[in-house]
Amino acid sequence: MLDYKRLSLLNDFMESLTSALAGIFLPIFLGVLARRGSYIPVKNRPVLQQFAVRIAIPALVFSSLSTLDHETAGQFLPMSLGLFLFFSLSWSSLFLLIFLLQKKSSWVRHYRSELLVMAFTGNLAYICWRLHELIIGPEGLQRGIFYTAFYWPFLLIFSFLTIAVFGLRQEKALDKRELLYNLTPVLICMAGGLAVGISGIRIPLWLSGFISAFGNTAIPLILFGMGLSLSIGKSLKTVPPLIPFLFLRMAVWIGATFLLIQLPWFDGPSRGVLMINALAPLGVNPIIIGDMFGMDTQFIANSTIISTVLFLLIIPVIFFFWT
Repeated sequence: MLDYKRLSLLNDFMESLTSALAGIFLPIFLGVLARRGSYIPVKNRPVLQQFAVRIAIPALVFSSLSTLDHETAGQFLPMSLGLFLFFSLSWSSLFLLIFLLQKKSSWVRHYRSELLVMAFTGNLAYICWRLHELIIGPEGLQRGIFYTAFYWPFLLIFSFLTIAVFGLRQEKALDKRELLYNLTPVLICMAGGLAVGISGIRIPLWLSGFISAFGNTAIPLILFGMGLSLSIGKSLKTVPPLIPFLFLRMAVWIGATFLLIQLPWFDGPSRGVLMINALAPLGVNPIIIGDMFGMDTQFIANSTIISTVLFLLIIPVIFFFWT
């Protein structure tokens, strides 16, 4: 006998998800059109993403953290320690596998830095936020945003570690000032947002609206930049060797998350968010890191599209069997 209630929920979920997917793929599609028509040169993409990383994302982080409830604020220490453990597990596991595989595969050896960066990055925002809200509820959405705010500084730290180990894919010296510009604003806004959220200070409505408006531009700008990097033909050529790696990455993420949620630090909503994040596809973060460190951003953009399409195939399964 069919579970009509669950089918009805699945139908509502898919309708809500359609709007979310439109918000993801329309900016990418516009970026592809802009590239093919030479409307916006690809060389301008780093400028768009610098604005997103240095202004829009910090504004988004501040806006999200400044409205924390006390239960979410109580997860500050568990989230910080948990993220460090998660990154350590996923980075070390994938580093070992890539280090071993590069001896047998020239493809792995050629893209080893890009693969390792993609190995510990995921789309913990946007797609996952939609899942957090639809499956866990408003508390899940806030907890997901809270988790993502801590994700960015750790992402930069472990990306720098990747470059220190494997080196740059292209001939480009590491610009320490650029790294500082990308890291400092988000850390300041994270600290400021936490201080406002925990203390309960109310900032003026006009100011919060102004900050939120900047934050809302972050994801569309980065997705548009992804479209500028995208090559459909090369994406299809990337599929055969990349799919095994994507499943390998997912297995590592699931394993690291399973170990993480055994710890007593996390409450129920946090565990639910972590479980959903374990299945996250590649996000736009690797493209930002690629721009910073001179990697092959076109390869990363193509990989992100493939990973997202695979993720879309399992979204109904995640929702239908979630308990």
